[in-house]
Amino acid sequence: MLGFLAIFWTSFLIGFSGALVPGPTLTVTVREAARRGARAGPLVVLGHGLTEIGITVALILGVSSFMGDIRVRKTIAIVGGAFLAWMGLSMLRKFRSIATETVSQDKAAVGGCSAPILLGVTTTLSNPYWFGWWGSIGATLLVSSSSLGPRGIVAFVAGHISSDLLWYTIVSYLVSLGLSYSKGAWYRVIFAVCGAFLLVVAAMFIRYGVKLTGAQ
Repeated sequence: MLGFLAIFWTSFLIGFSGALVPGPTLTVTVREAARRGARAGPLVVLGHGLTEIGITVALILGVSSFMGDIRVRKTIAIVGGAFLAWMGLSMLRKFRSIATETVSQDKAAVGGCSAPILLGVTTTLSNPYWFGWWGSIGATLLVSSSSLGPRGIVAFVAGHISSDLLWYTIVSYLVSLGLSYSKGAWYRVIFAVCGAFLLVVAAMFIRYGVKLTGAQ
């Protein structure tokens, strides 16, 4: 049992340190929390967690070499960057009018859960660094935890996802708490900053993909 807990907490701490780094998943969590409240964080993490489980299964099945393929990472970087650029531009076009949208529209958006879950999946899969992390650090941790068999793998995945769940829940709660005392201007600030940040990340991803093209 000690081995199980050691793997869990090691995975948790490593995952938490990664979750603290700003990225597209954090950005959409802030955006969705502005519209849907504190539950946005857990919903985004649900989508993110599904991809984590999927890539864990893929690594167990032995496709780590596929993720390390430079052509695969190049495609992910460029396509993912284009997706994030589109999202960022959409947010920047909308941020001036977001505060004037009717309450009924916002409440209608709050009802659904599929959008933040889907965003959790797409922002994760569009991030080439996520594949790089799992193809190196993640694969190494997975191999180490597998020494305990299925229990070790469960501890690794549970610890990793728990760190994301804790951090993004805190973020979405604080965003929803802050919005409850705002009068619209805060919406515009959030959307402008998040949109601009997505464009920066998109440029980084595309540049990364271009560099990989030159490395071939």
